[in-house]
Amino acid sequence: MGKTFVSALSQTALITGASSGIGAAAAKVFAKNGYDLLLLGRDYARLQKNTQECLAINPQIKATTLIGDLNQLEEEDLLEELKKLSPLTVLVNNAGIYQQASVQDSTEKLWTDIFQTNLLASVKLTQYCWKLFLKNKKGSIVNVSSTLGIKPIPGTSAYSAIKAAMVNWTLALAQEGGAINIRANCVCPGIIDTPIQDFHSLDVKQKKEVETTISKMQLIKGLGQPEDVAESIYFLASEKSKFTTGSILHIDGGINLK
Repeated sequence: MGKTFVSALSQTALITGASSGIGAAAAKVFAKNGYDLLLLGRDYARLQKNTQECLAINPQIKATTLIGDLNQLEEEDLLEELKKLSPLTVLVNNAGIYQQASVQDSTEKLWTDIFQTNLLASVKLTQYCWKLFLKNKKGSIVNVSSTLGIKPIPGTSAYSAIKAAMVNWTLALAQEGGAINIRANCVCPGIIDTPIQDFHSLDVKQKKEVETTISKMQLIKGLGQPEDVAESIYFLASEKSKFTTGSILHIDGGINLK
């Protein structure tokens, strides 16, 4: 018996940070559900690999990529790639960096780097896409923040502050977009097993020890997986949540309730 594929929906999802982790997992979920894809990332080899995997999941979709630093993205380059695809209706702002430093050791450069990559680049891209959403009479934005944007821990003052800003920016987008059929929602992942985590590349035994330690911090045991977040991103972006905007969804195993 052959595979069953979801036909293309004549809609495109743009996903940043799509070369690995949550972004790569989200791309696969959108592919499975029939969305054309524009995937952005800095790692050429991994981004191309993920694109091919998405096309293998659903050969009926189209997929293209933009390689490079999101801070350097030009609107013309974005529009050129989108011409190859269905109308843009979904934007997933997932790209980000994580750096730790104490309050005293948090340099201006550290603050600037995290601000530029984790927030300002997303603001700029969203402004580009907003015009297309208006043209297409439909738009859904999902921002990927963090539990640290809700409940900081020591050593994360810059990262946590900027992720908190993303949460409130999401609410502002929802307020402005509601009357023009543009929705905005936010996910706040907890400790997810992605390359951004130091423990991601540990061997099986070492990672099991880390998992045991982390499990004691959460209500739900185990490490969160990229797919856990990806499915929630898809839910908020798609018509499954058409009456939802301004939502902040915690995907953290209950870590903020401990």
